[in-house]
Amino acid sequence: MLVAKSNDQFVNAFNANKREEYYCPECGEQLILKKGKCKVAHFAHGVNSKCQLQKGESYEHLLGKQQIFEWARQNNWYPELEVYISSLKQRADVLLNVQGRQVAIEFQCSPLSLIDLQERTRGYEKLGIKCYWFLGSPYELKIHQRQTQKFIQLLNNRYRLIFWNIKSAAIKIVNATIWEQRLNLRQINKNYRTLHQLISLPETKMNFLRNGLPLICHQRLRGIQVTKHPEIYWRYLVCRKLADIPLFTSFSQTSWIKMLRKVEASEWVIFPCLPPMILINTYLRLFTGQLIRCGIIVRRKKRIILVKYPRSSRSLAEQEQEVQKLLSGYQ
Repeated sequence: MLVAKSNDQFVNAFNANKREEYYCPECGEQLILKKGKCKVAHFAHGVNSKCQLQKGESYEHLLGKQQIFEWARQNNWYPELEVYISSLKQRADVLLNVQGRQVAIEFQCSPLSLIDLQERTRGYEKLGIKCYWFLGSPYELKIHQRQTQKFIQLLNNRYRLIFWNIKSAAIKIVNATIWEQRLNLRQINKNYRTLHQLISLPETKMNFLRNGLPLICHQRLRGIQVTKHPEIYWRYLVCRKLADIPLFTSFSQTSWIKMLRKVEASEWVIFPCLPPMILINTYLRLFTGQLIRCGIIVRRKKRIILVKYPRSSRSLAEQEQEVQKLLSGYQ
C-alpha cells in the first residue's frame, strides 16, 4: 500500500521517513516502510497481520498507482490515493473529483474473476461513483481473450480498453470493435468440423446438417467475443429458429432483437463495465444487416419481415455462387 497514517495525517510512502511510525488507515496495525533504490516505496503489514486489506502488490501495480495519481493531479482532478470505502470493504486505487463527480480508477495487473469484477463495478455504481478500469501489461498481451475483453468500457460513446504503461507513465486507449470478416470458401469445411464437435442431435434433426449449412452460418463478426460457444453454433441455432417461423412474419425492431437474444441466451458473454446487453445488441444489429444482405429478411418502415428461409447449399458449386454473390455486396 502507498498511503499510511502518522500523527492522524495521511502520508504517501514516497514522502515517508523511516524514523517515523506509520499505521494502517483501516485496521490500525503498525506498518513497515519499504523504501530503497530498487523498489517502489510502499508500506507493508507484518507477517502475522490479520488485516483484510493486506495483499502483496507487484512492482507494476505500486508504481502504476503512483503514476496515475500524479497524472490525475496534473489534470487538476484532485486525486486521493488508496481511499478506503467502508461500504464496499475495499480501497479505490485512485479517487478523483472530475467536474464535481467522484470517479474511481482501478489499476488491474493481476487476474480478477468475472464475479469480483461485477461486484466491484456494481458497488461503485450504487454509490454514484463512476469507475474506470486501467489494465496493466499482463492484460495487454492477451487483448483478444475474454479475460481482457471483460474490461471493455464505454468512453466517448465507443467501446474501449484502457491500459496504463508504467514505462512511459502514460495512458493508452485501444478501440474494441466488432467487424465483419469477408467470407472465405476454403474455411467452410473447417466450420463443419467445429459444429459437429459441439452438437449431438437425434437422427431426425441431422438432415439440416447433412444438406449443408446456410452460408449465413459461415459468415463471421470478429473482434469482440460475445458468445461462449463458437459463433457458427449460435448462427446455426438462429437458422433453426427462423425455419419454424411462418414466412412474412413481421417484427418490430425491438421484438426482433429480443427474439435473437433469446437464442442460447445463457451463452452470451457478460461485460460488467458496460450497460446490460448493450454490446450484445450491437452484435445483433450487425448480424441483422448480414441477414438483409442474404435476402432472408427485409426492413420496411421500421419493421423486420422474414421473406426467405436460410437455404442450405448442397454442393460446392452452389456454395461458391452464393459466396461470390455475397462478396459483391461488399464492393
